Amino acid sequence: ALAGGPEPAAAPATGSAPAAGAGSTPGRAVTAQPAGRPAVPSSVRPSPAGAIPEGSDVPVALRGPIEDAARRCPEPEITPALIAAVLKAESGFDPQAARPESGEYGVAMWTPAVFNAWAQDGDHDGVKDYMDPADAIVSMGNYVCWLDQQFKHRGFTADLSALVAAGYRTSDKTVADAGGVPERVRPHVTKVLGYLAEYGG
Repeated sequence: ALAGGPEPAAAPATGSAPAAGAGSTPGRAVTAQPAGRPAVPSSVRPSPAGAIPEGSDVPVALRGPIEDAARRCPEPEITPALIAAVLKAESGFDPQAARPESGEYGVAMWTPAVFNAWAQDGDHDGVKDYMDPADAIVSMGNYVCWLDQQFKHRGFTADLSALVAAGYRTSDKTVADAGGVPERVRPHVTKVLGYLAEYGG
């Protein structure tokens, strides 16, 4: 995220929505089916909307923090699939990614100043570090949740995933001033939306 993010006092309260797949029975429990249809093991049921598909390229080590970040946000657009798509476009899931020319670092490509405004201790080790994937991803979830809420507050109702991706790359004000996705970040947003489609989002 580039500089220009909002003040930390505007950060959203964390929600308590259930995790993707919460309430499902572990193992190979059988789902009840109408008469005349064979029972289907729950392990082959489709993923809930917005969940990261089982066979996707999202690293297993990042799935927990991504799901946690999405679960904290009450907005339906902020799904694990959207967060994963933004991360893939930003860094290719590389925790050591760096763009020194723009001062962006880590898996979520935070600038230190913007990270400090949104920092969360995702791994509960007492340190908030933008180079730590758990901290960076949970903080990203906090910020994109706020962006989504801001765009809705400003009257945007369509293409919220695109607006969130654009806002993360620039700022909420830049997107609002452009009346949508700014032309200069349109290729980046197109990439995010392509990844989101790959993940079934």
